[in-house]
Amino acid sequence: MGKKRIIRRMRQSAMKNSDGSLSSHRMSWVGDPTKKRGNFGVFPTIAPKKGKEESSNSEDWKEQTPMEAKERGEMIKVKSRRRAMRLAAGAWKKGKDKKEAMKGYRENRKK
Repeated sequence: MGKKRIIRRMRQSAMKNSDGSLSSHRMSWVGDPTKKRGNFGVFPTIAPKKGKEESSNSEDWKEQTPMEAKERGEMIKVKSRRRAMRLAAGAWKKGKDKKEAMKGYRENRKK
């Protein structure tokens, strides 16, 4: 199974944000930013609290560190910095959400 599919299937529920939108992952990446190739990881920075996996209430979700993501089996390993950055930015999404995420990624890269 591909990395994008693994990320999409990681969670079925989503947290409701203060602006009314939903977030299920809020991905980030870790690794040596000075190297193009190496060991990089992509992980969700939010996670539902234990026993609250189906809740959309933001109080039932918590911030997650890379170590916590690894313990939960949610750390996705990749071998390039670019791939890690793109996955964290939203390359794992589908359709309109992916298109918007990649537009934001390209705009941020220009800065």
